[in-house]
Amino acid sequence: MPQTSQPSDLTKLDDPAFLAERARIRRLLEEAPDNAAGRGELQRLYEAMTDEFCRRARGAWTPAS
Repeated sequence: MPQTSQPSDLTKLDDPAFLAERARIRRLLEEAPDNAAGRGELQRLYEAMTDEFCRRARGAWTPAS
């Protein structure tokens, strides 16, 4: 399984870098066999990235007070 080399703090990536990294992790998951070593780590990372994606989307769609 390829190394993820993922930054530890997803919030520090700008939007284009974040989306590119999320797409890269998604591709790794799609290509990895279900029983591949490290797949669980990739899945957890992708889930964390999905949470961050949703947080950013809420911020973009929520009107400023």
